[in-house]
Amino acid sequence: MTSIFPQNRSYAPLSTEDPGSSSGGALTIGLPPAWVDVSEEIAANIQRARTKMAELAKAHAKALMPSFGDGREDQHMIEALTHEITNLLKRSEKRLRRLSAAGPSEDSNVRKNVQRSLATDLQSLSVDLRKKQSTYLKRLRQQKEGQDGVDLEMNLKENRSELEVDDLSGMEFSDHQMSKLKKSEAFTAEREKEINQVVESVNELAQIMKDLSVLVIDQGTIVDRIDYNVQNVAASVEQGFKQLQKAERTQRKGGMVKCATILVIMCFIMLVLLIIKEIVL
Repeated sequence: MTSIFPQNRSYAPLSTEDPGSSSGGALTIGLPPAWVDVSEEIAANIQRARTKMAELAKAHAKALMPSFGDGREDQHMIEALTHEITNLLKRSEKRLRRLSAAGPSEDSNVRKNVQRSLATDLQSLSVDLRKKQSTYLKRLRQQKEGQDGVDLEMNLKENRSELEVDDLSGMEFSDHQMSKLKKSEAFTAEREKEINQVVESVNELAQIMKDLSVLVIDQGTIVDRIDYNVQNVAASVEQGFKQLQKAERTQRKGGMVKCATILVIMCFIMLVLLIIKEIVL
């Protein structure tokens, strides 16, 4: 899929300075880096996928309800919604890989945190969609097995009734039975097709979840690293506070020693002066 973002995209700073003016007080405005656009696109895809998943849940409920029609319209809608949601998840996963492949930069830490947050949202969305598809698949299989059981019971009853009628009635009844059998086979084939499509969708989601798990595991590592750094900072702050208190006590003690020394010196000087005065007089 061709990317909508240029590969060698760079952002030049914009200035509000008039080209004809030589004033040096210009205000420079920098455009956001390319990864911001990619992350916003991924976030928009996630939001759109959530909306489509709500529509898919309604379509599942409608398709599983008993109806007089063949249900092909509901099935087509389910196929379209599932295909669209899966494509949104795949496209977002590719964009995430592009973010992870970007080289180091001044804002690489911010970019990695955004990438891991989006990866977590995508994985959660994939898990939710897989649960919905698995539940729908289970209900489809239950309906298929139930329909086969009902058809078998009806055929046994009709076969017993067929022995009690004449040949002409038996021929007419056989035609009716064949018509019902064809409808049953068509229903079974349609349900089998739906089951295969849902199974394929679940397998695709499993692959997407596997690809996203690497980024999510990395997120757990960075969270542990953040906790470790916070603990180290707290310990350093506490140690620094103790050193500050110790320095303050030392400083106070040093001031008292200086005062005492000055007083001793002054007393000694006064004593010398007193002795000299006595000698002179």
